[in-house]
Amino acid sequence: MALQLKPILVTASFEKGRGSGHLVRCGLLVRDLRRFGREALLYLPGLGARRTLAEARSVLAQSLENLDEVPLIHSEAELQRDWALVVFDRFITPEREFNFFSAPTLGIDEGGRVRRRFDFLLDLLPKLPSLAPANALRPDLLCLPVRRKTAAVGKTDFASITKIQIQTQITKIQTTQTQLKILISFGGEDAAMLGLTAARSCAAHGVCEVTLIGGVLNDRQAGNDFAADFIYKPFVKNLRGRLADYDLVVTHFGLCAFEALYAGVPVILVSPTALHEALARSAGFVSAGRGRRGAARLAKLLFTGRQLNAKFLALIAERSASAARKYNLDNLENDGCETLAAYINGFAPKVSAVCPLCRHKKTSVIARFEDRTYRRCACCGMIYMNRNLPPDIHYTEAYFFENYKKQYGKTYLEDFPNLTAMAKRRLALIKTLPGGALSGSALLGSGGVPARILDIGCAYGAFVAAARGEGFDCAGIDGSAAATAYVNDELHINAFEGFFPDDKLISKVQEHAWREFDVITLWYVIEHFEIDNVEDSCMIKAALEKIHDLLKTGGVFAFSTPNSSGISGIGLVKKLKKFLEKSPADHWTIWNQRRVKKVLSRFGFTVKKIVVTGHHPERFPFCRRLSAGKFMYKLVMALSRLFRLGDTFEVYAKK
Repeated sequence: MALQLKPILVTASFEKGRGSGHLVRCGLLVRDLRRFGREALLYLPGLGARRTLAEARSVLAQSLENLDEVPLIHSEAELQRDWALVVFDRFITPEREFNFFSAPTLGIDEGGRVRRRFDFLLDLLPKLPSLAPANALRPDLLCLPVRRKTAAVGKTDFASITKIQIQTQITKIQTTQTQLKILISFGGEDAAMLGLTAARSCAAHGVCEVTLIGGVLNDRQAGNDFAADFIYKPFVKNLRGRLADYDLVVTHFGLCAFEALYAGVPVILVSPTALHEALARSAGFVSAGRGRRGAARLAKLLFTGRQLNAKFLALIAERSASAARKYNLDNLENDGCETLAAYINGFAPKVSAVCPLCRHKKTSVIARFEDRTYRRCACCGMIYMNRNLPPDIHYTEAYFFENYKKQYGKTYLEDFPNLTAMAKRRLALIKTLPGGALSGSALLGSGGVPARILDIGCAYGAFVAAARGEGFDCAGIDGSAAATAYVNDELHINAFEGFFPDDKLISKVQEHAWREFDVITLWYVIEHFEIDNVEDSCMIKAALEKIHDLLKTGGVFAFSTPNSSGISGIGLVKKLKKFLEKSPADHWTIWNQRRVKKVLSRFGFTVKKIVVTGHHPERFPFCRRLSAGKFMYKLVMALSRLFRLGDTFEVYAKK
């Protein structure tokens, strides 16, 4: 089954004390994914303990017109499926639950110990800096209100407009009977019971119209006969759509706060926990403090005597506008926003939780970027990439001409003389390798015939052309039809179009060339082989095994690749992250010249020589302005070579 057709599982937090926001968000996500044509299901691990199915349905009914659009899974037995992706919106995901799945994983607003282990992390709400960073921080993917306080507010004037709104409203209050409209909502549960205290505090002076939303799960407030000094509503369906009707929102750090920012409504927070308080201050909100004491403090902050505190309200407006600008919620048009469902529907993940080469289970995430995550194996040290989408790279003519020229200043064919000279240096090393299959300067393989070379990723044939000139019999493989046509028609060397290690391609090579080879080479190709969670589908592992099969005993396996232990990758964690950030989108494995012997030995190869290349003195700290030819440049170059700090390297091994 194609990956895109596999179902998506969304698992939501729905336990006592966790509110209803996670469940509502996940219900809408499943509904919208199904409207995209994807099979998506919702799993609620907390059901049957302290929460019931009836409670879950009552929460979902606040936002969904048809509950049948969100099929629910109730038991672990129903989870035994081949999932394309498992989405966790669990707040703190239990380790046992995380370990249950072998599918690719996406954590949303994850705050637990397993945060670092997710294949992909998406924060819709900002986290504390002490937490491991996510692949992306995207508050704009929240279910944002359709209505806004002001229409088409631009980045430059959002703060001033918000402040003017407050000042205009205060003027109205002072000159007419208009009241400042305050909305108080602490989610569907309000486990800390802050809403009632906040409502009484805000309504005490009689100059505000205060509305308290009780929450569908807050049975402690249901049925109470509150005084007439504020409006109480058990819950409001689609509350986010009504935020623009109010002048101020009182809530805790969470979905409602950011929905209000987008609606253009100033926000002041009261925190139920120390974590909420830390998050509020880190995000830049104005906070009244923690617990019921903080809720009661609202009156002292918002009022001066019997009058509204205009200065403090202006501060709230200014801070809210700043937070909206910080999280890109000040200039969005709702109709043009990407939705969370669209974002996740676009996933076609290629991941491996175990090392793709040694299959060791202990790997750790070392860097995250929006479209990819890098892991390092604790056993062999290999760094490899997980992607949420295939790289948008195609090995067409443009790859060797326009793209090549952008990187090197000339096209592949214009660079042919330089590539040929490099090939001759590499061939000279191959010919003199100790313990190789070649017999001296005659370049004879076993049986007295010329040694045979297979160049995987031959491009337009610079290496095979040089090898033929040195007396080798040559064949090439490349994924580009234009490149293989050039090698066949212009260089008159056998070249086969396709992607190694495809079985049909290899059969074709063996039928029209040779069944075994004395030398197999891959120049800046090995890093392009894909990884996979399934061992039988892992291209990098299959490629190394097939190379071993195609080589004669004593045959030479040579390749070049970027070096994670070069000057650009070693040292501080930030330096390695920067190196990985610049790594091309189709480099699935990042090799280390200090670990390559251990990796290749697992596949039956003995490394005979490693040549560190790609020395760049200007990449050393404080050496950016060094001029080539100067003494200091030459000195740093010598140090780079002495300590093997080049950013690429070549490996020469034998079977």
